[in-house]
Amino acid sequence: FPINRILITIMSFLKYIPLIAVAYSMAKSKAAHYLDDIFELHDQTLAEQFIEEVAFGGEHETITINEGRISEKDERSPIILVGGPGQIKVNLGSAALLEKLDGEPEVIHARSEPWHIGRFERIREIGKDDEVGKREYAAINLRDQFVSGLSVKSRTKDGIPIEAQEIKLIFSILRDRQMQQDHPESNPYSFDEQAVKDLVYKQTIITPPPSTVSGVTFPWDTSVIPLVIYEIEKLITSSTLSEILVNISQKELDTISKEEETLSQKRVEMTGIQAAANQNNATPPNFMSRNQITAKFYSEEFKKKAAEIGVAIHWIDIGTWHLPSGIILENLKQAWNLARENARKRGAVKRSKEKQKLDILVELVNSVIIFNYDRNTSAVRLTEKDIAELAKAIDNNPEVIGTPRLRRQIAQQNSKRDTHTIATEMLKAFRREMIAARELIQKEDLHTLEEQEALARIEKALKDINHHLSPHYIKKNT
Repeated sequence: FPINRILITIMSFLKYIPLIAVAYSMAKSKAAHYLDDIFELHDQTLAEQFIEEVAFGGEHETITINEGRISEKDERSPIILVGGPGQIKVNLGSAALLEKLDGEPEVIHARSEPWHIGRFERIREIGKDDEVGKREYAAINLRDQFVSGLSVKSRTKDGIPIEAQEIKLIFSILRDRQMQQDHPESNPYSFDEQAVKDLVYKQTIITPPPSTVSGVTFPWDTSVIPLVIYEIEKLITSSTLSEILVNISQKELDTISKEEETLSQKRVEMTGIQAAANQNNATPPNFMSRNQITAKFYSEEFKKKAAEIGVAIHWIDIGTWHLPSGIILENLKQAWNLARENARKRGAVKRSKEKQKLDILVELVNSVIIFNYDRNTSAVRLTEKDIAELAKAIDNNPEVIGTPRLRRQIAQQNSKRDTHTIATEMLKAFRREMIAARELIQKEDLHTLEEQEALARIEKALKDINHHLSPHYIKKNT
């Protein structure tokens, strides 16, 4: 009896199964159609599968994030198109940002087990392109990135167009400082979770889009690339062309300043009028070398800016400067060539001037010191010993040494002395001339810079002469 009642109940229920199946099928179809319309899936079957997953709590769908990218196959998954439930496997060197139904963000990264996502929880989609294979998602490659071929075109402060070409840089997401300091080898792809959120929610949109494609995708094209471009543009617009491409060096300015000083001294000597201080004082352009420009990207101020958007720059090459106008470039080349030619001619003139100084000095020594010494020693007085010997010789041979000519020859012969004595007397004569020159210069009221230098050289020469004429020095060398 109980069995019969059970069978009757089952049979009574079975007759409603077709009705339930039809109702379920219609409900699933309607729900799938609604879902397909809302999310623009354009795939009724996919929508129905997702409805079943949500209704019965299944997690059969699994996608993989590798090198910060999602494959085209996984892009067609309901997890990407609609959201969870499902599983996401994140490979080493990648991270992603999920958003729950209420908009709360969650950062996922590489680990041994896949991440389980809840209903309608999905990876944030970035960008405008809706074509499979061209979509961009909040999936980030944690490896160091290298970008080359960037260019920045702008106008200098004085209105001259200039372009920085072939800019290169190496950068990455902002690393976890604590992990890098304690155990950098345990996790080479460490990162700051807040940096992932900053990369997603603090994007910089460039309008209009740049004419040249940088070759990078999200998140770098909306973070680090605009930051670098902005800094270089700011550098160009706040500088003149001479500060970026200098055409006169500090060496040339020093030469001009020295020549102006010499002319001012001569003007004072000739007119007695003192020129105004710092008149026509040339100042060098505030030239920024490549090292100085590059150093701006390693400063604490720039590092702070980069950290605010979740990136860090490890190396940068600002490339080469390019002038669209050939006339400006040709003028700069002519200025550089003229500067080199002036430096070469100035060196030749300086060498010729030094040679003339040396020749005049030798001539003065020969004419003033040596000539006067020879003239003074041509009639040198005989010593008592020489006179005694000469008198004895005349007494012994009065007929041989009787003529005045022979007497002069003997006098000259007897007056010859050793070279040390001659050198000593020459130094004394030279000292007399130097003392006379010093007194002559000191009598003047105004002393120019060259006269002061001449006095210093005279004092040094007198000191050296006195040292060589000292008894201790003469005794040591004799």
